[in-house]
Amino acid sequence: MTVGVQASEVANMEAAIFEDLKGLFVLAAVFMLGWFSCRPGSRLAGFAVRGIQGQVLTASTAKHICEDEEQYQAKPPSLLVSLKEAEFATSPKTVTDPWTNAVAVAIPIEDPLGAEVSSLVTPSSPDSVLAGVAAAECGAHGSAFELTAMDEQMHSFAERHDLSACQRLWRRWPAGLTPSSDTLAEVASAARCAAVSIADADFVLAVAERFGDVTLAETALCAGSRLCSAAWLAAAGARLYAAGVPETPEHAVAVARAYGRERRPDLAVDLWQAQSEMQSECGLDSSASVLPAAELYSAALEVCVGFGDFESALRLTKSACWHAPATSMGQAAFLALSRWLARRQDLHSAQECIRAAQRTGSVVDLATFRAVLKAAARNADMTQARAIFREMISTGLEPDFSTFAAMIRGYCSAGDMDQAMAYLHNMRQGGMSPDGPLFDSLLEGCAHRRLPDLAGQVLADMEAAGVRPSSATLAILVRLHAARGDLEEGLALYQELSQCHGLEPDSHTMGTLVCTCLTSGRHDLAMMAYQNLSSAGCRATARTFEDLIVSCLSYGDLDFAVRLLDEALCLTQPTQQEEDVTPEGAGTSIAQRKPRVFLEPKVIEDVLRLIGRRRLSKSLGAPLVMRLRAAGVMVPERLAEAILNCSQQADQKLLSPLEQRRSERQSWCTSAPSGVPL
Repeated sequence: MTVGVQASEVANMEAAIFEDLKGLFVLAAVFMLGWFSCRPGSRLAGFAVRGIQGQVLTASTAKHICEDEEQYQAKPPSLLVSLKEAEFATSPKTVTDPWTNAVAVAIPIEDPLGAEVSSLVTPSSPDSVLAGVAAAECGAHGSAFELTAMDEQMHSFAERHDLSACQRLWRRWPAGLTPSSDTLAEVASAARCAAVSIADADFVLAVAERFGDVTLAETALCAGSRLCSAAWLAAAGARLYAAGVPETPEHAVAVARAYGRERRPDLAVDLWQAQSEMQSECGLDSSASVLPAAELYSAALEVCVGFGDFESALRLTKSACWHAPATSMGQAAFLALSRWLARRQDLHSAQECIRAAQRTGSVVDLATFRAVLKAAARNADMTQARAIFREMISTGLEPDFSTFAAMIRGYCSAGDMDQAMAYLHNMRQGGMSPDGPLFDSLLEGCAHRRLPDLAGQVLADMEAAGVRPSSATLAILVRLHAARGDLEEGLALYQELSQCHGLEPDSHTMGTLVCTCLTSGRHDLAMMAYQNLSSAGCRATARTFEDLIVSCLSYGDLDFAVRLLDEALCLTQPTQQEEDVTPEGAGTSIAQRKPRVFLEPKVIEDVLRLIGRRRLSKSLGAPLVMRLRAAGVMVPERLAEAILNCSQQADQKLLSPLEQRRSERQSWCTSAPSGVPL
């Protein structure tokens, strides 16, 4: 009976062991199936790992274990049981798990702060388990198992756009392992979407450099163009080309645009010149119909014009023999360069740009034609301006008001009033009405050519068009009458029209009237015009003050010259009637509130010298010197001391040598006795 019981116990023990082994094989099969068919982190793989750790048991295995524990607790151990079986019966039911230590091992990947990748995931998560399995079993399972684990880990991080985790895993990437194409594509996609720092660009560049992936290389350069400097892009391109990645024009374009962001468009021009020289050595010539590095040329021109460095843009186009870019943005930059050249009066180069753009089939816009036409009109080259005007019309462009105005002003400056009036007629036929400044240009031309009849016609057209004349218009009419010798009539016309239209005089009008009167030799009318306009609140300019003072000196009117100096430099003290109390209570004069006009020092010195020669130092010179010094106006020291010394000796009448001899003779005559002949 005892033998039967012992045999039954042995059989139950063998059945339990067999059941445990079967469960282990089943779990191992499930684990391998989940490992090779699912990504890390899937439920099936996690279930398999937890089963290997003993967390998941089959029902039959758990039942047999319970039955064994009850039998061993109910019955004492038999003497027939061997020592090995007794040891098994009395020892705890624990089986050494070869995966337990593997699970605790993590791949030590240091991040920039010294942390490990195992700290990013919990020890119980499937990702950490698989990472530890890959690190511990790579020697047993070979490089295929390691590649699968790390490749899937990288794929998982990239799919989540976690570039930081990808970088930490990359620092421990074995040298002999090559990720799958799907993983590389996923990393490229993550970099395009989530690259926000230079470290991200460096990571993508390192992966592209090691494996020579073209997509990753383009992604790295794209991220670098957004995040890094031009120097980084140049170095990255050199590393990629050395790694066997084919060179692309987009890389050079990205470097050129980076130079533009760094405000160094001249370096973009230097880059294109270097590329052009390299291609010229290969058989291409920059003067040929095919431009070397055409995309880089267009990008460099856009960078130069966008930054406003037209000097570098001009150097670039001259190096390219005035080739026009093929892209629309490049052509727009090329035409902007043409307009800049026209504003600099470089008409030949501006027309060269236009012809180059037309050779490529691009359409020259109205703004470019207008800029070149204005440059020709300012140079008084109306033959060239007329040719440009006709070419603009032949291209289908309609001239606007500014174009007609440029042609009319050009012909007025050239003195061809017939052509000016013809273009004015064409302008009106086009539905455009001239404005006041354009009428003033026509009147200016009439005054220059001394055509009063035509000026009257223009003035009548001006009134018919409802354009109100300005003070400048009236000043031009005064000059027109002065040229005919009717200055007084012109001034009377000015007074009449200014009162009729309620015009307020300005500094320009005062200067024109004063200059016209002085040119006509009418000093009295110039003084009268100045006094009238000054009383109306108009302030003269420095040029007007200087002209009036010089005229006063030539006519010997020193009193009015000193008065003009006081008004120009604000040297006069306020009178009681001129006092104007401010809200703060401080007394401020009208003269003090006017802006000071800075005159040429020579004008002030000439006034003081003439005062000294006229021996008016005490009455005019010394007070003027004191006022100038009080106002902070620089006066030559020797001249000021001479004026002050002369004012102190004014009581002793200074006589000329002739007057001294006359005085001495008169004294002899008085003291001589009567009857003595002299």
